[in-house]
Amino acid sequence: MPLRSLLSTGSWYCIFCTFSVLAAAAQSTHYSVKLAPDFERQLLRGDETIEFQVEAGAVEWQKQAGLHVLSADVTAGEVTVAEHAVRVRLRSGGRHSLKLKYTAAAGRGIRWFADRAGLATAFYCEAWMVCDNSPGQRATLQLEIAVPFTPPARGANGFRAVGPGRRGKEWHGRDGDHVVFEQSDPVQTYLLSFAVARLAVAVDDRFSIYAQRVDAHKAALAKTADAYAFLRAVASVDMMNSHYTQAFLPGPSMGQEAAGMALMSQDDLADLAAKDDVQLMAHELAHQWWGVTLGIRSWSDFWLNEGFAEFMSDAYIEKHRGRAAYDQQLTELRERMRKLREAGKDRPLHWEKWKDAHEALGPIPYVKGALFLDRLRMELGDEVFWQGIALYTSGNARRLVDSRDFEQAMEKASGRDLRMLFDEAVYH
Repeated sequence: MPLRSLLSTGSWYCIFCTFSVLAAAAQSTHYSVKLAPDFERQLLRGDETIEFQVEAGAVEWQKQAGLHVLSADVTAGEVTVAEHAVRVRLRSGGRHSLKLKYTAAAGRGIRWFADRAGLATAFYCEAWMVCDNSPGQRATLQLEIAVPFTPPARGANGFRAVGPGRRGKEWHGRDGDHVVFEQSDPVQTYLLSFAVARLAVAVDDRFSIYAQRVDAHKAALAKTADAYAFLRAVASVDMMNSHYTQAFLPGPSMGQEAAGMALMSQDDLADLAAKDDVQLMAHELAHQWWGVTLGIRSWSDFWLNEGFAEFMSDAYIEKHRGRAAYDQQLTELRERMRKLREAGKDRPLHWEKWKDAHEALGPIPYVKGALFLDRLRMELGDEVFWQGIALYTSGNARRLVDSRDFEQAMEKASGRDLRMLFDEAVYH
């Protein structure tokens, strides 16, 4: 999610939901979700199975108030449905499954496009499925979407779905065109976004672009490939998903990372292709390493996602346009940080009071996080700094991380004790 989305008062991503403070105790969770969107009524019909391993006792998953459970059944236990949660009490430990049928309408995390043109979801998966939304829990997903038959106007695109992970089986059914998305590597549930809209598609070996118009796809694919080469080199490890999809959707500028995918707007594609505005593209792509391949253990270290993505997009701008462009980006960040301090909004980067996404999704992780990485770069020098970034990223791939993991990697790369530097900016 880009910093500019947070600063835009018209952005739908600036409206947050309330999270339960209780985390599910279930481990090795797999979600199987089937969704049928109704564009006329702006309603999702869902059929979900949660498979999980757990000891006997109580387990809880989250949902939003707009998700109405029609039926719920669990093996060897009882289910209670509350306004913001589904709770299960199990009589025995082991492998269990919870089956749910529900409808989901308007909610924070679901955006319905005007004129029955589709929908997009982002970040708050509990708006459209029952899930554990805590960052410390990762899960796998099979998502099946049945896109209803809606003949396009002459010359218009038909409806297409985009989703997390690998695009799998597709078929024509009685209730619509079905497509299955498989996220087979565990990720946090806030990375399980999808969209359905009237889109054309352009595909090459590694990247896909879905957009209302793909006339600019060649330039966009080339710039994405260039940013990918830079980010892969500094990360020193492959991103989790081998194929990367960018979906440019109707509506105002937006940006949301997902597993193997990013959601942006059609205007963002025009800016990327015609104006060479690469920052949003690079920011969302950077999340495939710092956010997806490496996941945070708690919201307290959200800067390891957003500060890294903000800094890496600026570092790519330096590679793409030169040092002066990078310096300009950092000057703007320093000015934003000055205003935050004057407003009394400065916080440590690692902030224990950020208990949920509502609190973590503010400007501090973005702005102060990127500035701290630039400070480390200046302190250690380019060679040691980038060695530390590679060590941290490759050494923690497909793991959950916190600020101490990053500090230890930078100390190992530099051979220096960095406690005072980290204490000043990260912990105090």
